[in-house]
Amino acid sequence: MTTQDGEVASSTARDVTLASAVSGVLVESEMAADRTSAVLRAIADATDSLGAVPYCRIVPFAPGRRSNVEEFYPGLGSSDCMALLTGGDPDANRCVILFDVGPGHPRLVLEASMSWKGLTDDAVGTPIAGWDRRRLEFDTRGDGELRSLVIHPEVDFVDEDLGFAHGFQRRATIDICMRWDGVAVAGTSVEIDVCDVRNLGSLYGRVLDGIVAPDVVRQAAKWPGSVALPESIHHPWAPVLIIGTEKAALYTSALVDDIVEKFHHLLDPAWLMRVGVHLEMLTCLGIVEAVRDDLGDLLTPDERRHFESGAAWAEIRERIDVAGWMEVWGLRKISAPRIGLPRAGAVSALNLIQKKRATLAFLHTHHEDLKQAILLAGPNLHDAQETWQRVFRDAERAVLRKTADVFPELGYLPGPMREVSMWQQQGVAGQQGLYPTACNQYRASMNSVAKWAKDRNLMDYTDDECIPVRASLLEAIMNDPDRVDVLEHADGYGDTVDLRIPAGRAADDAESERMLEEFEELLGRAPILRLLSRDELRTLAAGALPLLAVPGERIVVQGAEGDSLFVVADGEVEVLIEYEGRDRVVDTMGPGAVIGEMALLTGERRNATVRAIDTAMILQIGTRQYESILRAHPEWVNDLALMMQERLVAREKRLARKESVIRRPARRKATRALRDQISERFSIDVTAR
Repeated sequence: MTTQDGEVASSTARDVTLASAVSGVLVESEMAADRTSAVLRAIADATDSLGAVPYCRIVPFAPGRRSNVEEFYPGLGSSDCMALLTGGDPDANRCVILFDVGPGHPRLVLEASMSWKGLTDDAVGTPIAGWDRRRLEFDTRGDGELRSLVIHPEVDFVDEDLGFAHGFQRRATIDICMRWDGVAVAGTSVEIDVCDVRNLGSLYGRVLDGIVAPDVVRQAAKWPGSVALPESIHHPWAPVLIIGTEKAALYTSALVDDIVEKFHHLLDPAWLMRVGVHLEMLTCLGIVEAVRDDLGDLLTPDERRHFESGAAWAEIRERIDVAGWMEVWGLRKISAPRIGLPRAGAVSALNLIQKKRATLAFLHTHHEDLKQAILLAGPNLHDAQETWQRVFRDAERAVLRKTADVFPELGYLPGPMREVSMWQQQGVAGQQGLYPTACNQYRASMNSVAKWAKDRNLMDYTDDECIPVRASLLEAIMNDPDRVDVLEHADGYGDTVDLRIPAGRAADDAESERMLEEFEELLGRAPILRLLSRDELRTLAAGALPLLAVPGERIVVQGAEGDSLFVVADGEVEVLIEYEGRDRVVDTMGPGAVIGEMALLTGERRNATVRAIDTAMILQIGTRQYESILRAHPEWVNDLALMMQERLVAREKRLARKESVIRRPARRKATRALRDQISERFSIDVTAR
């Protein structure tokens, strides 16, 4: 076959592939023939006039990335995936969708629409007020410069129903469309979660006011006549509900910081928000159903109708554990004062035991609900461990803040005995104080849920426990005070590094220049970057995003997708590889070490987990920053492939020594394969050596 014949055959094959793809989409769309013809004619006309096919692409949400980062570090931002109503400043609260369209032309019009997704009411599919084909500006942009579609939740959703009928959260679809003479020629869509955070926690409050308080009144009716009557705080359910509400308020505040203020405490704050909303629904509606025959219905008639027949509540109805909550309800008896028993105000001192029993039973059933909440929220295989540790420490903070309030019985103990009862780490017969008991049992329960979720591929974590002892705030308070500040800093309490304004960009010129020079010097020491000129290093340093990794935080996770590399600027990290079902530490690295270069260069999934040993500063470099440099130097591909293979061989040998098994990979073949992968990923034509 001649070269010309080969080119014709290749062109024919591409034509067939294109025709097959287009016809397949058109058949699936089930669009009327006349409408199909109109769209195809418009696309053909636009393509002929523009000299290129019109396109529209949304940058999807990527865990760990924020929309505001794109302005300072092009290529390292992502669209937001959730919008929250907080009742705050409308101008400060923005949900941003990043997108790219082109090419520009006076006959092209750019529009955006937004509507609710789901089957909860007749309004589904109807555009949200103000979002029916909203006209967008179609100005000229630089090469690769993204556009922003800005949603103002406090304005755009203020009149929308985000309450009980919809399960306190809804999902909206955003469509971006390009029209040529009024006919759609390109388009794309994305979905976001929408939630009014002012509703969160309201059901827990309703349980306290509508179930616990009335039950105290009923029990008080049988109280000894000469004794002061008990109050709601004496009810065995009071401690777990009040502490739990405080915990939820703490992590909800952190979620608002991440979603609204664009802080960087969690990689995927929307996942935790979904888990929290589902958990509140499952637990509170399970309790409502469990006590309904005893105390009456806590729901209004309208809420009852939505709960029993509304589509938004269908999966919750299937999963509530009424029987489990009826058992917990059986542990609500307040211990009345009796002759011969020590008194603690209006109740017997034995009420502490009643509260402990009820709390443990409540926690068990609540965490069974938590498993179902995770199922409903969907999998999180990128930062579930860090999220779980954050929630656990917020639970510890809630215990420390509220224990004295919810256990007034302790106030009647002598001072020294009270301190022992609260703080004792290990006493006679293994007894512990309230603080360590509560936190240790909660940690064990959270770890049990995490293992259940990991076994079902809903969560992932490194090592045997999702929440090891070293992640405990209480453990640090009692045994390692210096670590308290580190953990508080990690969770955004006290003095924090504000990563909303990327480091160095808001500083004065002299400070910015100093930091840039330090980053440049650091990057120049990395083997993968040693081929770069001084100017190229400076450009790369200016586009590197500084991130703070706290002790135990995973920077990359084995098996996860990734399109960026990281350079350790300060601190130490350890490399772990899952081997025969266990995570093995195979390396420790310090300043100048490069992490994740294989994923950036080849597009492969991460081949190891890397986490901070202590607090570490990391520089992130994305594909966009590196691609322009590599395209300018295609001759580097072979050298890069060789460097990558040398690192793989060295790491394999370290692991082999740990297992007393020496394995020697086929180095030349692997290097050739790496070269081909790099060339294909960056569309670089390299002649094989």
